[in-house]
Amino acid sequence: MSDTTRTFIAIAVPDTLNLRLSRLQEQLAGELAGVRWGMALPFHVTLAFLGEVAHSDLVPVCRSVDESVRTFSPFSLKLDGLGAFPDPARPRVIWTGLSGPGIENLMELQAAVAKAVARVNYPTDSKPFHPHVTLGRVESPRGRGRHKIEAPALDVSRLVNHYKTWHAGPFPVNQIVLYSSTLGREGPTYAPLGHSVLASKKDSGG
Repeated sequence: MSDTTRTFIAIAVPDTLNLRLSRLQEQLAGELAGVRWGMALPFHVTLAFLGEVAHSDLVPVCRSVDESVRTFSPFSLKLDGLGAFPDPARPRVIWTGLSGPGIENLMELQAAVAKAVARVNYPTDSKPFHPHVTLGRVESPRGRGRHKIEAPALDVSRLVNHYKTWHAGPFPVNQIVLYSSTLGREGPTYAPLGHSVLASKKDSGG
């Protein structure tokens, strides 16, 4: 048995909005071939991907993250729009974005979490944080070398424009979750390992 766990820290999207995101996936799937749509719930906003974490480090990671979020009060976000990484003309990841009055809070919270896990020797990706919820990933060509089967080039620019006014409504952010991610043939499965609750206004002196 492995003595590590593939781990990430995220904000979970509420069940009611998970349903709306699943419907959006169904609509997009009717127009896009060659995309592997994420079916593992909950949908989530990843704040930090830690990779393989030693079991002996899980408690220190949780403690450090707990300490980092104590000064943050709950806030609100909205899911809206459609986008793609690295760009709609050559997509590898298809996502919905986030907006609302809590965006600045989210950016500060992510930075605090990244610093917290780095303190316990799990530094995160140095790329700028771009808050999003992943909907699907474009499948890689099958085969190897000259036997590789190239799929037609995918361009989702039209769909990004079409869904620019799509939204799933607001949701509150009052905690973050440490998840394990287990890879399988049907995709990953997630299990919560710990929760870090944001301070109430009373606790934070607000």
